[in-house]
Amino acid sequence: MTRSVGIIALFSVLASWARADTATQIILTKRAAVTISPVRLYADSTYKSGTETTFTEGELFEIIGESVREAFDNTQNQTFKWFKVRAVSSGATGWLFGDNLAVVLPEYVVDAPLRPFFKKSAAFDNGFEKATTWVAGTEGHDAKSATNPFLNPSYKEFYLVVTNERGRSVVLNYANVNESGIKNVQSVYFQDVTDNKIPEIILETSSLPSGQTLEERSLEVYSFRGGALVKIFEEPLSLAWEADVPSPSVAKFVEIEGATVRVAYVDFVGCAKSLLNLPTDSRSPTQERCLEYVTYSFSWDKAARAFRQLYKPTRRSLQAAVVGATTLKTDPSVKSADVALVSPDDRLQIIKHFQKIVIENGQKQVETWVYARHPSGALGYLRADKVTFKNIEHAAILEAFYQKTPLLMQDWHVETPFVKIIK
Repeated sequence: MTRSVGIIALFSVLASWARADTATQIILTKRAAVTISPVRLYADSTYKSGTETTFTEGELFEIIGESVREAFDNTQNQTFKWFKVRAVSSGATGWLFGDNLAVVLPEYVVDAPLRPFFKKSAAFDNGFEKATTWVAGTEGHDAKSATNPFLNPSYKEFYLVVTNERGRSVVLNYANVNESGIKNVQSVYFQDVTDNKIPEIILETSSLPSGQTLEERSLEVYSFRGGALVKIFEEPLSLAWEADVPSPSVAKFVEIEGATVRVAYVDFVGCAKSLLNLPTDSRSPTQERCLEYVTYSFSWDKAARAFRQLYKPTRRSLQAAVVGATTLKTDPSVKSADVALVSPDDRLQIIKHFQKIVIENGQKQVETWVYARHPSGALGYLRADKVTFKNIEHAAILEAFYQKTPLLMQDWHVETPFVKIIK
């Protein structure tokens, strides 16, 4: 009897290994798919053929067929394809509707920040010590037109998937395309930020809601807990000049080193609210801001299992030099009187940003100036395109902005990653 039990146990272990090998092989060589919410299996590609078989979120499948056209889902007023599948865990076959099924993407359409993690080995914890990471998507349409499906807007969701050797998966939605807007991934990192030797997943994303011009950037950090991905940190990154108008500095820079998160940005703030409490220039109150460099940081608290603020926000003036000899002016105009000569060796304290519309060659252009303090104590205006900023992460962005300031602030965008990992 004991021998029989031992043989059964051996076969059970061998079967488990076979399933693990099958799961890995499906991801690496077949057309894999994963459930992003609980689903029911159907005998064919209609809602009339429901079976008693159901699957939870995170079930791995092999795609073995699909419908030619999308079908209507009246519960969400959307359309998706049906997929014929084989469950890796049980071998059950049938059909699943595509609204809750994310299918592996071709490598050439995987976003560049995710390609280093596409079909790669990874090690986490809580049952995911041996795992494979890959990328999958759900694709359909919002059913706005019943007579002309070609007019229906696309509906897409994209997922980073982590699958363990037993074929169980966790999914992390990183991007979307639908009528309410677009969400994209800017950067992805696997890095231990909780000091437990297990990597977290760090995402920098950007979103552009429909009808808005201000891109919304965000930093999110996810950690494995109990076999699930849990968000442990989030920091909004976008900076605004005013409602729905981007700031010249665009977004906060975040530097992650070990279990510390440092945030830094250049704030274009109303002068009445600035450190120096300066009056706003009445000639252009909507086009003037005071400049301040802001920093603060967070640190991981092991006991609380959460990030706590390590240093509160501090503000200071920006430092800059000039390219070539120039002069400070009494007013933001080349025709105004000189205040002081400025050499490239001088370190200026930048106090204000000032811009105005000018006509050059019959076209409107933006002319930008900064109000600065000379080492001698003299104060005056300086053409902003003469300035190079010192000791701030935003130097290149601001210098590019001042070299060619857009006529409309809404047109100012950069593709710079704003998250840096120091290993």
